[in-house]
Amino acid sequence: MVPNTPADDASPTRRAFLRRGAGAVAAGFVAATAGCTSALPPLGSAQRFGRIDVPDADPPRYRRWLPAPSAVDGVDAEGYAYLFRRPGALDYPAPVRFTTPRKRLLSHLDHFGIGYANYDRLLHTPFGTVLAGEFDAEAVGETLTDSGYAATGSDGDYDRFTRDDVPRRAAVGDGVVVWSSERVHDHPRIDALLDARTGRRTRYHDADAGVARLTDTVGESRMVEYVPPSDERYWQKCEGFRFDGDTAYHVMTFLYPEGRTPPESELRDRAVDGTVLTREVEHSDFRIDGRLVIVEGRIPPGEGIDPVDITPPYPPQITWGYASDTDASAVTVRHEAGDSVPTSALGYTFDADVPDGWLVLAEQRPLPTDGETLAAGDAVTLSLPATPTVEAIPHGDIDHEAANPYAAADPRPVARLELLYGPGETRRPVFAVPLEGSS
Repeated sequence: MVPNTPADDASPTRRAFLRRGAGAVAAGFVAATAGCTSALPPLGSAQRFGRIDVPDADPPRYRRWLPAPSAVDGVDAEGYAYLFRRPGALDYPAPVRFTTPRKRLLSHLDHFGIGYANYDRLLHTPFGTVLAGEFDAEAVGETLTDSGYAATGSDGDYDRFTRDDVPRRAAVGDGVVVWSSERVHDHPRIDALLDARTGRRTRYHDADAGVARLTDTVGESRMVEYVPPSDERYWQKCEGFRFDGDTAYHVMTFLYPEGRTPPESELRDRAVDGTVLTREVEHSDFRIDGRLVIVEGRIPPGEGIDPVDITPPYPPQITWGYASDTDASAVTVRHEAGDSVPTSALGYTFDADVPDGWLVLAEQRPLPTDGETLAAGDAVTLSLPATPTVEAIPHGDIDHEAANPYAAADPRPVARLELLYGPGETRRPVFAVPLEGSS
């Protein structure tokens, strides 16, 4: 079975927990493709193969933050995905699969008074997000308390903050913010990250030899993403992007389990009709070392997306908050901190909890405000539906030949109000308000 790479996150199921990392951001997470006839990852698309001089990576120092799944109460999965980034801005074109995750991360993160491009390192996990850089912890604390967080004391080297509208937690230390949100993270546990950092919990790569081998191979660079095995895929995967000036390199690794040998001839045959490397790769190389497959690709300067041409553009980084009316007839969404945003780029919709493979047919609505922008301190009140349901349908029941392709849709109870951002036709959720009776 050959995996496909969808663009964005799925719902927070156990399977999604196994896949999350970002990128999943795509550049996201690996999912199954029906009708596949092989259990091999596709390699190469009319590539010119030969050894390429890929720049060396740094040691994977981010691993010190990653707890083993078995070291976190309530986690029954054997592995989890994660995404590491060096967020600094690029002023030249970059591969699609490198640029896309930034959109998801920006739509997930609260604003801490620093700005995404000013972080030196970012590590997104199911337990929380670690943000490191040169910034003043006291200033971050002031931003948090000014934007609706409450200070809850100190624990060792970290000041703690919390807010409960959408439960979020932050630990702020010298040059480090460790943050979690129940909207963003499947198992929000910033203590698990902090304990792994200090060695009080077993680390991921110490408990999983495959994670250790793959991350030793890929190292640390501008981006690293790890994806564990799943029901549809029995190999582990780790990829990275490295840059040498304005030349980008994509490194992809697969580790097959014990008892399975990567079939080299089939891997080479697949080089002519598919690729796991970003589409801009011009020269590539792959090699096999026992159960390990290493694929490397070089992207020529100028290939990829120029920062000014990112479409849709990167979302603003904003801390959102909300309050519900006592009669549950409306919610007031507040812009607490961060970038100003044109109201024309914002909208909202209602969403439902549905199984994987379902489509929710929800109307996107404009914000009911006359203001041209929303800035820190602004708020807008959104009415809740009198009948709190939306239509939903399994993708397999959509009849594309019918006059009404969605005739088989069923009503589903509304679970949340989603705030959407996008200056064009494509909009992505940037905040979600759980509604009464939802999980």
